[in-house]
Amino acid sequence: MDIIEAIDTRISCRVFEQQPIEPEKIAALEDEVATINGESGLHFQLYGPREDGFVIEMSSKLFANNPPLYAALVAQQGSLYKEKLGYFGERLVLLATQLGLGTCWVASTFDRATTRVELAEGEVLHDVIPIGYAPAKTPLKQRTLRKTIRSRDKKLEDLWKGPQPLDQSPAWIQAAIAAVHKGPSAVNGQPVVFVQASPDAPITTKLGPLKTKQEHTDLGIAKLHFEIAARACGVKGAWEWGEDGRFINE
Repeated sequence: MDIIEAIDTRISCRVFEQQPIEPEKIAALEDEVATINGESGLHFQLYGPREDGFVIEMSSKLFANNPPLYAALVAQQGSLYKEKLGYFGERLVLLATQLGLGTCWVASTFDRATTRVELAEGEVLHDVIPIGYAPAKTPLKQRTLRKTIRSRDKKLEDLWKGPQPLDQSPAWIQAAIAAVHKGPSAVNGQPVVFVQASPDAPITTKLGPLKTKQEHTDLGIAKLHFEIAARACGVKGAWEWGEDGRFINE
């Protein structure tokens, strides 16, 4: 699948088939982790089973079982690092989706005491992304949980504040906001609003109230989805970092 199909396909996976991931897919993920770390200054890491078979302990309240692989998303503290972590972490998520694997963004519902991670001075483990094969049929508990969480979704038009309503805006903006709407965010709060003062003004972002402490991570995820969908519509551009960063057309 291409990356737009990955955005359309990706869901938060909380149950995993207990089958190993093929070496070539692990190698593709490892290559992407190395590329991301080189581009971003972050310190992502990938872990599979130890010799005793242990991988990572996920919360049984939200996860049916543990995954065969996980990414540890490590960075310094601060809103800019968390934004980059969201942007580049979602890039890894979308690659995993293209490889046919399920993922989930997890900030707290895992056992930190037994989680393997390497931390340099000043670094912290912000999130983990469990990775594995999703079952052909999702168990009822996980389907119910997903339905409950997705019921908190904002309306598409609530993510855009521009000179025209979203349904009257250029097609590429509509596609970009739709891609943002499909992205993950903490407790599905979707706190990022895209703002344009006039048709010729740059598009920027605005964050709502800081409730979950994950809003800057959500900002990075939203910016990536917007950028990917815009590019697919022929509008090439990249974001400046920061809450007030502009989308700069190439």
